[in-house]
Amino acid sequence: MQDPSEVLYRQVVSHVLATHPEAPSLLSEVDHRRALAAQSTAEVTRLHGVMQAARMGYEELRHRLDPRRTRPVHFGIAMVLLAVVFTVLVMFDAVTFDGVLAADVTAAAVAASAAWLGCAWLAAVAAREEQRGLLAATIAGAAALGGLLAALHGEVGGRMPVDRPTRAGVGVAAVLLILILVAVAAMLMTRTEPASVLLARRRWQSCQSEYEAALRIQRSDAEAEAVARQSWRGLIQAHVQAPGNGDRKVIDRRG
Repeated sequence: MQDPSEVLYRQVVSHVLATHPEAPSLLSEVDHRRALAAQSTAEVTRLHGVMQAARMGYEELRHRLDPRRTRPVHFGIAMVLLAVVFTVLVMFDAVTFDGVLAADVTAAAVAASAAWLGCAWLAAVAAREEQRGLLAATIAGAAALGGLLAALHGEVGGRMPVDRPTRAGVGVAAVLLILILVAVAAMLMTRTEPASVLLARRRWQSCQSEYEAALRIQRSDAEAEAVARQSWRGLIQAHVQAPGNGDRKVIDRRG
């Protein structure tokens, strides 16, 4: 047996829909806003799961590749610093090659700087993986190459008319600065986060941004649904409060 108040509610709704010109539009708006609110709620739930999965993936990858947080340097910042180091290396290599090569030294300086950064990378890998033999061989090779460049620069006359001791001093200073920069680059590479960790973090942050945007939409839809419900309730209430239109409790049955 149906509840009398439910029967009365249906009668009131039918009468309002038949007599009030705005009632069908208001009821349709309530249904529309309710559907949008349900849709946005489902999307928020889905994106929350995606965001949590991306966050767990990032944290698991970071724990596996950098368990003790010994690589705190941001990958992008490290790339900028390494670009600066490479530029300075090219300048110092050009000084060491001055007078040693008959052709333009720019290309040779760029190639040598790339080789120096390769040495720094080998040293960083050896230090991170605790391969002492590879680390010692890399350091010895870099030192031997630097000594050879300094000796060549001191023996061969450059463009500037200076004596041999001065040329040798300039060559030694340039090579020492090169070796220092290589050591700095190796330390920077050792403490730079893996690129895969950066990509995983960006994916998590992107999923978080999508979730927050969906959450704002959900709140907006919920507010719009509440406004539509209130408008419909107000219409029903106005009809019930009119003289001779029945029980006021029907306004709580819908909307």
